[in-house]
Amino acid sequence: MTSLLTAIRARISSRIACAAAVTAMCAVALGLRVIPRYNIVFAGDWVRFAENDPWYHMRLVENLLHNFPNLITFDPFTVFPHGQDVWFAPFYDLLLGLVVWLIGAGSPGRHLMEVVGAYFPAVLGALTVVPVYFLGRELFGRGAGLLAAGLIAILPGEFFVRSVLGFSDHHVAEILFSTTAILFLVLAVRTARERATDFGHLRHGDWRRFGRPLVFALLAGVFLGFYMLSWVGGLAFVGIIGLYAIVEYLVNHLRGRPTHYLSIVFIPLFLLALVMLSPFRYVAYQDLGAALLGLGILAFALMGGLSWLMARRGLRRVYYPAAVAGLGIAGFGAVYLIAPSLFEFMLIPVVGVFTPGVAARTISEVQPLLSPAGVFTLDIAWRYFTAGFFIAPVSLGLIVWTMVRDRNTDRALLVVWSLVILAATLTQMRFAYYYAVNVALLTGYLSARLLAWSGFFKLRVWETKEGSGPEKIRESRKEKRARKRAERKRGATASGGGYVLPLVTAAVVFFGVFYPNFGHARELAALAALGPSDDWHSALEWMRHETPDPFDDPGYYYQPYDRPPAGESYRYPESAYGIMSWWDYGHWITYIAQRIPNANPHQVGAAEVAGYLIAQDEPSANERLERLGSRYVVIDFSMVMGKFYAIAIWAGEDDSRYLERYYTRGPDGALSHAVVFYPEYYRSMCARLYSFGGHAVVPEDSTMVISYTEEPGLEHKVITAAESFSTYEEAITYLEAQDGPNHRLVGTDPFASAVPLEALEHYEQVFASPSVRGTVGDHTISEVQVFEYRPEGIGH
Repeated sequence: MTSLLTAIRARISSRIACAAAVTAMCAVALGLRVIPRYNIVFAGDWVRFAENDPWYHMRLVENLLHNFPNLITFDPFTVFPHGQDVWFAPFYDLLLGLVVWLIGAGSPGRHLMEVVGAYFPAVLGALTVVPVYFLGRELFGRGAGLLAAGLIAILPGEFFVRSVLGFSDHHVAEILFSTTAILFLVLAVRTARERATDFGHLRHGDWRRFGRPLVFALLAGVFLGFYMLSWVGGLAFVGIIGLYAIVEYLVNHLRGRPTHYLSIVFIPLFLLALVMLSPFRYVAYQDLGAALLGLGILAFALMGGLSWLMARRGLRRVYYPAAVAGLGIAGFGAVYLIAPSLFEFMLIPVVGVFTPGVAARTISEVQPLLSPAGVFTLDIAWRYFTAGFFIAPVSLGLIVWTMVRDRNTDRALLVVWSLVILAATLTQMRFAYYYAVNVALLTGYLSARLLAWSGFFKLRVWETKEGSGPEKIRESRKEKRARKRAERKRGATASGGGYVLPLVTAAVVFFGVFYPNFGHARELAALAALGPSDDWHSALEWMRHETPDPFDDPGYYYQPYDRPPAGESYRYPESAYGIMSWWDYGHWITYIAQRIPNANPHQVGAAEVAGYLIAQDEPSANERLERLGSRYVVIDFSMVMGKFYAIAIWAGEDDSRYLERYYTRGPDGALSHAVVFYPEYYRSMCARLYSFGGHAVVPEDSTMVISYTEEPGLEHKVITAAESFSTYEEAITYLEAQDGPNHRLVGTDPFASAVPLEALEHYEQVFASPSVRGTVGDHTISEVQVFEYRPEGIGH
């Protein structure tokens, strides 16, 4: 009796210690995400949310709180003159809105909403530590779970950035819900396999064997539903779970095991997620998600039924994979023939992830992880994952090897999940926020094995209890010898010696795996994911208070809206108008200025706006502006500099038509970079408005003619000669006298035109932000400038 009580006390103490450790990790995760950013987010009298999308989430939550619990599904305050369906999945905004509504006792103010919204992603990011711990514990043991939880708490990169204070976007919810869904799926499959659950237990009401796996499967379905309701691209995990299910069905049948328990897990999981998704299917991708869930349910039933039928008839097991492949091909063929549009729509997510278009590549997060500028580099991978990026593939290879050796699929889900997410991350660095969980788990596993080898603690892989799974994990001779050595080390430690190896190993793990993350995390928290500058905020506040309300009713911003009939645009009143600016700023314009942008960060309207910004003459630009119903044009410094190449590409142009990077060769032969600007750059509406204020320009000592060569092996052309001219006419005369094509008229200063420019007749500057970038004649170049378009002309 005494020994039993001692064992119970030891178990309780162990659980309390783990709970305390996980709680401490959550606190560290929350502190890293909040403290360095506090003075950035809560600056002055407004809350600075990060980047772009968080501002639109706050727009949706604010409207929700005015119409609680109804969330708008169409918004006329974006993409003028059409309006747009709300592309964000609803659950993140509903959850945040509910929290704000409860804290505000049913009538929260805007400031309370913004404060809670700023903290919300940091809290969700800290809570992600919990499912990572339990998932690591279930897969590898308590030690690996603790190490994985510690890593996800501090791991820098996309997940960290998307869960900091002020980054109120749905991405952190995706990770929390998807990881929790995977956790419950692992538990469901494991318990169903251990209990040999089948449909006979259901018929006979044997809930002891049937109930626990079903509960875990339903919980996995709940969190898969939450996940899919948090991101319109949530069907990604439907595919991952589907691939894993196929692996399990094939392996189990080929080994002669019944597959009933798999159907008992996967069918309820997908069915419950489908039920949760059904009321919210107002976005096309959610329709696709529902279709894939339905097809998955059918596929699980067919694979399970086929396995049972073939086993019952004694058919050779090797026929099963061919039969499953045949059913799959037949199913896809049927979808292609019956609903070709659905088949093509099913391919869009795969094509969009793994083969993004040229215009999409102008978005920084869509760049490949290892070659963001077309040149191989490990810099971003190191900053995102530090040593974990290199440890994770080694750990994954070790797991695959042990699975093959031990003939079990306990970790097959982790392998499938990690490989798919790694492929997506290498293609687009945005998916690094998903891969963070995989890196934490895989790195935690290998680190725990190293610590176990040193005698620091035991891993489940070293000591396996009988009955803990369908098979006892076998030790190789090498592992057995290593375990015995570790046991001897632990015995020596108990007698007062042998501390060196465990402590050295722990130091190597801490300084090699954990310590590098702290510096990167603190740096990212303070510098990354910044929102609108003070100049932008002042411009938008001016716009809200000094420009006409587009609906002649400020309260209309808070109203629910009816979606227009399919294929039709929203019916705006005559007073409505659009704001012409680059798509990056669309959500700021909607939320802060409460005006209607022509384009937004969904890239809707981006091509039309780009066409206006690079238009080469005022009549064609005005025609575009009037077609879009724009009344004001907002341009900032980055649009004429860093973003200009993207504007050209979105307009369907090669950016080298406007500006180009060259090499110049110094006296010692060393190459250096130089950017030159072509006449088309200066003639663009973007440059004429921002850099020159729409005034007439006569070049003075700013026109140059360069000669260049194209040398094999060099990425850029090499300038061999450059002549400067006092007037544009002199430069043209010189250029026309040159032989050969390798000569161009250029400027080297974006704010000193190399070509004459006529005054714009229909644009007047009505706002300039406080920060000044320079002056051109009488025009002061402010950080952000607003121009009003007047169809009748400035003088009228």
